[in-house]
Order: sequence, then C-alpha cells, then structure tokens
Amino acid sequence: MNNPKRLYYVLIVFSIVLAVLIGRLAHIQLVDTRSFSKHQVNLIEESVKQRIHSIALDDGRGKMQDRYGELLAEVHEPSVILFPFLKEDEEALKKLSPLVSRSTFELKNKLEGRKDPLVIKNEDITRETVEQVNDLMIQGAFGQMLSINEENTFASHFIGSVRENPGMLREKYPERIDKGLISISTKTGVNGIQAAFDPFLISEGESKLIYHVEQSGRPLFGFDVKYTAPSNPFYPVTLRTTLDPKAQRIVEDAIDQFKITKGGAVLLDVDSSDVLAMASRPLPPHSNPLAEGTANKMLETHFPGSVFKIVTAAAAIEEDHLSTDPDRVFDCSKNTYNEGQEQRDLGNLTFKESFYQSCNNTFATLLNEMMENDKDITDEYAAKLGLTAFSGWTGDVFHFEGLKHYPGEQSSMIWNDGQDKHVSRAIAQTAIGQLNVRVSPLSVANMMTTIARGGTKKQVRAAHSVLYKNGTTLADFKEKEIPGDSLSRYTIKELQKLLKGVVVDPNGTGHGTFSQLPWAVAGKSGTAEKGEKGQKGYNKWFAGYFPADDPKYALVVVDLDAAETETATNKTFAQIVQQLYEAQQQQPD
Repeated sequence: MNNPKRLYYVLIVFSIVLAVLIGRLAHIQLVDTRSFSKHQVNLIEESVKQRIHSIALDDGRGKMQDRYGELLAEVHEPSVILFPFLKEDEEALKKLSPLVSRSTFELKNKLEGRKDPLVIKNEDITRETVEQVNDLMIQGAFGQMLSINEENTFASHFIGSVRENPGMLREKYPERIDKGLISISTKTGVNGIQAAFDPFLISEGESKLIYHVEQSGRPLFGFDVKYTAPSNPFYPVTLRTTLDPKAQRIVEDAIDQFKITKGGAVLLDVDSSDVLAMASRPLPPHSNPLAEGTANKMLETHFPGSVFKIVTAAAAIEEDHLSTDPDRVFDCSKNTYNEGQEQRDLGNLTFKESFYQSCNNTFATLLNEMMENDKDITDEYAAKLGLTAFSGWTGDVFHFEGLKHYPGEQSSMIWNDGQDKHVSRAIAQTAIGQLNVRVSPLSVANMMTTIARGGTKKQVRAAHSVLYKNGTTLADFKEKEIPGDSLSRYTIKELQKLLKGVVVDPNGTGHGTFSQLPWAVAGKSGTAEKGEKGQKGYNKWFAGYFPADDPKYALVVVDLDAAETETATNKTFAQIVQQLYEAQQQQPD
C-alpha cells in the first residue's frame, strides 16, 4: 500500500525538478541570452566565438606618418599565417615547407591541437616570401605584412600610448558607445599625440581572417577562410605628423649618451615652428605610461635661470633704456642684489658683455630700474616673445572645439604674487629667471624660433593633416600665428647679435663648446636653483638656433637634475648640431 504512494511522491518531485530545469533553460535561451548571470555574459556572442577562429591583421586604429609620409609607431612585419586545418593537407604543407624554412613534420606538429592560426615570423620570411605563399593560392595559408603597434622607446613621449580604458572611453565617447560604433574594449590614446588626435584615430573595427569550426575543431564550411573589415571605405585614417625620424634618433642618442636622466630636448623647424624631434627622460614603464614622474618634461614648466635674461634684454633694448649711456658698465663682481661679492669675479662689464658672460647683477639692476615706471614690463615682453601664451597649436576642427596638439602643455608663469613687483629682491630674482619664473622647454624653443625668424610668433604643430584611407584630406592644420604684439625689427636684430655673441665672444658662456661646430650657433645658457625644499641639483639649459646666419633649427636642451659644474646640456646640444649637419651632408642633392 505504501510503495505506490511513495513512488507517486517521487514522481511528483521529479516532475517539479524537471519543470524547474526546463523553465530555467527556457529562460536562459529566451530571456538571459544577452545578459546571463551577474557577469552579464552574452551567450550568443560566446557561442559564436567558440565556433569562430580568427586572426587580426589590423586593429583598425588610425596610422601615423612622419613628415615625409612614412609610417611611424608601427612595424610592418612579413609573416605567414597557417590555419589549423592545414594539418590534414599533406600536399599543401609540402609546398609551404621550403618557403617558411620548416619541415613538413614540424609544420604538422605545430598545427596539431591548435585552435588559433599559426603565425610564422623570422628572418627567413621576407616580402618575397609573402608573395610566393599567396601565389600558391592554398586555402588557409596567407602571406601578410602584419601591422603591429609596438610600444617602444622611440619618440615615446611625443607619440604616446594606447590602452583599454573603459572609464576614459565612456567619458570621451558616450554617443559612439551608445550607437554601437565602438565597444568599451576599444583602445584609446592616453597621452602624447595618440591622446591629442584620438577622436580621429580611434578604431571603428579591426580587419581579420576568420573561419567557422565544428565542436571537434574541423572546418564547418570546408576550408573556407574569409576576410572581414569595417565597411567604411574612408577609415582608418592616417595622421601626418611633423616628426623627422632621423632627427629624433639623433636627439635621443645625444641625451642618452650624455646621461640626461631627467630632462630632454626639443627641436623645432624655424620656418614653421613644427616639432621635428622631442625626447624626454625618464621613460615610463611599458606597463604604465602614466607612471608618476615620467610625464613629458618638454611640456612641463621649470625654472629657466639665465635663459630668461633674453626677456629682460628685449625690454631694455625696446624701451631704449640703455641709449642714454651706451658705454655704461655694471659691477659684475657684485651679486644679484648688488650688496655682496659674486662667486664669479667678472669685473665691470657693458650690457653686451654682461649678456655674453651672463652677469646677474646687470639684469637685476636693469629690471629694477625699468619697473619703477612699468610694473608689468616683464609680462609684456615675455608675451611679445611668445613665451607666456600656450605654444602648442590650438583650434576648432569640425565639431572638435579647441583641439590641442599638446594637451599636456603647462602654462608659463612669471609672477606668483603681484606684491613681488614692488620688492627689489624679488624683481632681481625674476630678472634672472628665478623666484617664481617657470617656463616649458617647448615655449623656450618657440621663443628661439620667434627671434630666429625675425619676430613672427607661431603656434607649434605636432601634425600637418589627417588623411582619409584613400589619401584625400580630412583635416588640415595650417600654420597659425600667436596673437598679440611683437618686438620691433630693431630689437630682434639686436637680440640676434647678442645670442651670436654668447658663442663668438671669447669670454661667452657658449664659446668653448660651440665655436668649432660646422654650423654657427646663436643661443643662451641657463643655470637655475630649483628653489624647492628637499630638492638638490640645478636646472641646466642651453637654448639656441642654427645656422646662426641662416636659421633652420631651434633647439632647447635641459637637464633638470644637474650638478652645479656639469655641462651635459652644452655637450648634448653640440652633438645634435654636429650630427644634424652630417646627416644633411649625406642627403642626395
């Protein structure tokens, strides 16, 4: 009697459990297919992924060219791609074996058990190999120039890095994500011009080779491999940068050879103010391009020291402050405040001699005198030299308002407290680039182009244009002048003479290092105390342009962790000049 009842209850429980399982499966299949579990797994996508094997040929991100139209930040590596199902095609492997320098047995062994395609890259695989493999027309065997975005040290601060950063992506492109144009796993530029031009460069989809497989791993539709790519024929775009790769290598080699471990150099084209080379140290680790202390030092502001005397000199010349007594001399044995002995006993020097030998007392005295009549004179003349405005190119491009070529550039500062303009010692410190004066190497380099060019101030470009995939122009970054007043032609000529004198005069601070170079140099050195508690060492600068009589390049080298007697900046500057000269001589006529 009890056994049939017990069986009846068991059947009821079994039926309930079965109904729950069927209901759960139905719910998964019909409701949760796109957001299964707390991890929001898309079951349809995962199912497709299990049946599709593929290899990416290109990530779809926009490419970068140097100023001559050659690819930057990318290695095109000749490669041979073999799909796993080729292990069953003995004849195909025999044909491929001599081309890839692998035995048939080795190829079969490497393909055995693989789910993803085998990519063969070595010194034996050449462009010719790529063509030979494709000529065989073997399904599942492809020769390809693979595009690999390698993050190396070359121009790393200028070019920047790309990373997966869902938070940054959502902040920058919410509409594109909502419309499905990009996914949250799309890589985005996090610094350098990768970040500056990310709205143009961001990928709209990768191109790849794909094929479908059964559960066993055998091809589902035969040995049929398909090529897929975004449907937009205009993308990915190409960014034509201003960088000169040969000059970049010369600059990087020089700063590394002379052991500038904190600082760097920036080289501009005098005619256009384009960046030809930019190098900063220390380099960030590959794992974290935004690591603390590794930002681009060429865009950050630092104490300039005597380089700032150019501004004080410009004011004195333009305001005709020296004409009442052209033979006036200054006691350069006295210190900056005119109340004690200077370390260097230079004796009595004229204004020009003071500039050549970088006498602090002269420029402290002149600025104190000039500021009795005009408290804003340093701001005015720094602006006329283009030193206080942002140097980087800024403008509206399509719906991108205020696009900046150097979004990490810091603004210059002359006075931190307006009350200092009434304090003699503060004025004296400011005249020689100390106290609160902070400028970036990029802005100083651009100031040198302004002087070398004859007074016209221009914004510094990082790129010339953005090109569609078919080569037509999407955006063109024209040269732009920095607005505001400029120095008179007379003052510019006088500044040019002073900067040449630093090298030509036997007592000039640049005479020993630069006087024997094949190109004459005009420039100014600078040494600044860091002025911050706990910081040791000095900021050492040399800023100039060359050839002095027919300027082509403006260059700034800065060592932000130098001992007082070190001259790594001058040696680095000199080597860059020498090697640029030699590189030009090797160019065909």
